[in-house]
Amino acid sequence: MDYIYPNYYGKFQCIADQCPDTCCAGWQIAIDDPSLKKYKKTKGIIGNRLHNEIDWKESVFRQYDGRCAFLNEHDLCDLYLEGGESMFCKTCKTYPRHVEEYEGLKEISLSISCPVVANMIVGLKEPVRFLERHRECPQKEDEEFDFLLFSKLEDAREVAFQILQNRSNPIKNRIAMVLAFAHDLQNRIDKNAIFETDSLLKRYEKATSPKRFEEKRQKERENLSAADPTMCLRTFFSVFQNLEVLKCDWKAYLKERKSVIFTTKNKDVAEKIENDHAVVWEQLMMYFVYTYFCGAVYDGRAYTRMKFSVYSTLMIRELSKSLWISNHRTLDDLDGIQQDIEEAARRYSREIEHSDYNKNKVFDILESEQEFGLQSFFELL
Repeated sequence: MDYIYPNYYGKFQCIADQCPDTCCAGWQIAIDDPSLKKYKKTKGIIGNRLHNEIDWKESVFRQYDGRCAFLNEHDLCDLYLEGGESMFCKTCKTYPRHVEEYEGLKEISLSISCPVVANMIVGLKEPVRFLERHRECPQKEDEEFDFLLFSKLEDAREVAFQILQNRSNPIKNRIAMVLAFAHDLQNRIDKNAIFETDSLLKRYEKATSPKRFEEKRQKERENLSAADPTMCLRTFFSVFQNLEVLKCDWKAYLKERKSVIFTTKNKDVAEKIENDHAVVWEQLMMYFVYTYFCGAVYDGRAYTRMKFSVYSTLMIRELSKSLWISNHRTLDDLDGIQQDIEEAARRYSREIEHSDYNKNKVFDILESEQEFGLQSFFELL
């Protein structure tokens, strides 16, 4: 089995009771079957608590005021204090680690819903690298796994990484370029012309491709009537209306952020801050593309998954801008700016990434080219 993970992965360290947004509150914690069996057999005081504090029908820990029943007043886990890490269920043992599994490969990432991870990724200045290691272990072969498609998706993702990390090209152009690249790739997937992707990759890999791409976009701007950016942004925010709410204060938080974005006339400082922090948007794009793009091997939706990466980055950007305006940030308030981006990132991630329903719903909504086509994304970039 091969394992791939970002170079910052080994730096993660849980800060337990010092965490400003504990993972033991604000959402349900699902318990895997082996852990449920172990909890049923646990004796003594902690065993009695487990019997009473688990919703056995739903396979989740009970909550009180949105907090896990085992999260004590010091924001520490009583299960861990009683029996150590062995008492954790799979969810608690794994988080904030996230694993995408493919045939013979596991890709491991860290979720930005965790404040520590958000701080690591938002504060990362150097281009992220991905490391690989191999471990011998028995594997079951999946005869239906499309190795050819997966290899082309991996190649395409590498090209997307090169584009996104080309810092000589403005970040908005880079993001637009990977989105157009995924659009062109999807055309070949839909036509079952996967072998034609090699020439596509070579075209986007060329050193001259950023300049050519921007020239093409400029011609399209001259020939197409420009969309209303405010209307596009309202359409993008409307996606949240179709989703389930995980954290009870999310709706109020989102309403406040939208109010600031759509009612504030002078956004000059926020726009300048946005442009001065191109590395952050690069890192967020790398995070989302790495985590989700190759999953297209299972659903064939490479373009939609790239849309999801761009959409997620744009929404975090807009939530951050709202916070900058509300908090009266100045260009030199670097710590405050980073804190706001981290808050926006983890808020978004908690609501979208940690609900399969929400992720799939966003994927489905973004399928619409009428409302979420290339030009709409380009307009917001």
